[in-house]
Amino acid sequence: MQTRYRAAAASSVLLLAASAGLAASGGAAEATGTHHTSARAAKSLTVKITSTKSGPELSTTMLRPGRTLFKVVRGNAGGSMQLLRIRSGYSLKKAGRDFGEAFSGNTRAVRRLDRYVVFYGGMDVPAKGANPNLWGTNIDKAGKYYVLNISKNQPPASFRAKGNYQHRHLPSAESWINMATGPGGSNQFRSPANVPHKGWIRTTNNAHEPHFVVLQKVKESTTKKDVNDFIASGNFNSQPSWALRTSRETNIISPGHNFVWKLRAPTGKYVVACFWPSKTTGMPHFFMGMFKLLHLS
Repeated sequence: MQTRYRAAAASSVLLLAASAGLAASGGAAEATGTHHTSARAAKSLTVKITSTKSGPELSTTMLRPGRTLFKVVRGNAGGSMQLLRIRSGYSLKKAGRDFGEAFSGNTRAVRRLDRYVVFYGGMDVPAKGANPNLWGTNIDKAGKYYVLNISKNQPPASFRAKGNYQHRHLPSAESWINMATGPGGSNQFRSPANVPHKGWIRTTNNAHEPHFVVLQKVKESTTKKDVNDFIASGNFNSQPSWALRTSRETNIISPGHNFVWKLRAPTGKYVVACFWPSKTTGMPHFFMGMFKLLHLS
């Protein structure tokens, strides 16, 4: 379970380094789907994100606001893609600095990120020879958006959403994994007990803080007590005995935002966890009890 937390903390340093290269990378080719200038309803729009050694490359640098599908393909590099927008009064460079502070427990940095950065999710770059990873979200406002490979020290790509909102469609979800605020302000995952191991999943952040989904495969015998005992042990530098190697994940999603993603994973029992730092304690949410056991069937 510690793997994703370490990766998130390490990526904060890379994000700060990447913020030095703010020029958009990638070509200006049209995205796949309808992309006309009127505000009429459009069937769909897909933007391809190609991971290269020099940074993410986008199939378009201009689109209208609206629901947009992203297709992450592997060029000559791996990594993990995150989509975000910076609110007025802040900058990508400041966000990079605050990422480093946030994952060191600085709650003021966490609150600044919560306030000034809108996270629209993202997914890993597929392995060599694997199918593209697909995810979609609502590009809800006009403005500049950044795509960062948070696992690599690379300049970000960017695109601009311009014009009136265009009504477009995303794939219909077959199941759901949501985030919510529970009793006493606790952060919780809510989902069916059984989720299809292949198909479209909808994830809505109904909580008050950013979150992301980590699906970590576990032994079938794993219980909620096992997970709580691991958290209580404080031994976070070791992998728990019940955790297996397989994992799938989204990247960070801000409160009030929807995210659909194509899940492909082996069947079995999984724990859903989030490692975003709490704005009240600075501790990653998982270590505060934000997890849920479910089956992919």
